[in-house]
Amino acid sequence: MNTRRVEGPRERAVALAEPDPHSKPRAAVRNSTESDSRGRAARDSRGHAAGEKCRETDCPECGWDVRRLEYWLRGRLLAAGAEDAQVNAEVGAHTVDVLWRKGDRVCAIEVSSAPPELARARALTAELRTSGCSEVLWICPPGFWTAQLPAVGIDDFAADGCDYRIVGGLLASGPGGVVSARQSAWELREFVTGWVTEQIAFGCRDEHQGGWATVTDWERHTRTQAAVIARQRQELMNQRTALALARKATRDKTKQLLRMTHRLERAEIAAQQQADDLAQTKRKIADHNRVDATLRLTVASQRAAILHWQLITWFAVLVIVTFIVAGLVLK
Repeated sequence: MNTRRVEGPRERAVALAEPDPHSKPRAAVRNSTESDSRGRAARDSRGHAAGEKCRETDCPECGWDVRRLEYWLRGRLLAAGAEDAQVNAEVGAHTVDVLWRKGDRVCAIEVSSAPPELARARALTAELRTSGCSEVLWICPPGFWTAQLPAVGIDDFAADGCDYRIVGGLLASGPGGVVSARQSAWELREFVTGWVTEQIAFGCRDEHQGGWATVTDWERHTRTQAAVIARQRQELMNQRTALALARKATRDKTKQLLRMTHRLERAEIAAQQQADDLAQTKRKIADHNRVDATLRLTVASQRAAILHWQLITWFAVLVIVTFIVAGLVLK
């Protein structure tokens, strides 16, 4: 193994140019058992040629490329200022690809040449954070999963001269101050340096997606989001004020409606009472009309009787007078 070292208090390795060609690469899936023929093929393999971009899970050449990337990451982390960096380090019940420390920070790196399974990757990330890792970084091929994990997408794991380029998972501040997906590629070495020096951090762009961006971009994003939240809060307060006024107006209208309804009910009661009185008066008038008609009939019958008696009386008088005259004449 050709290693360039820098003398110092900890004798940290600065960069690792090439791993030992006779060392056995680690399989992409740690717990899987491989046959002896696959082991011999892995030991004899020297990785893919630059630009092949293989995505097979059990490819031995991908295993060699991943192994080279892990030791390259160890060298870059130590060169960037990490106090310690280990490959295949034990963290709780798991073995992480690269584990590095700097002060109170304990960060893990998982390298996968094939697209990771989201459920497994999320579970592993949560378990590593529970075990003491403050940050977890996934290095994997580019795809939609980079926005669902704290991951970056590497274009080519067999990059010529270890010039790894990140083409997914990075965010940059847009014209409005809100971070969005970075359109241009970025060197992995610059990303590692910024991550170790805390100039690059992972954050959530929204409630579903996240990404890696510089602290300056995150501050700008936070200020923009704070301004948006303040504006929305003011709008919400205005809406609450308008709603309170509308509710007050509604209550006033309701009270007025209740008063009008009460008045209408009282008017209906008074109208009903007047209608009852009018009906009773009509009944009395009808009774008086019947009595009047009866009296009129009685008076008419009495007048007819009186007329008859008058006629009878005059007839009787005429008869008496006739008898008197006749008597006088006869004498």
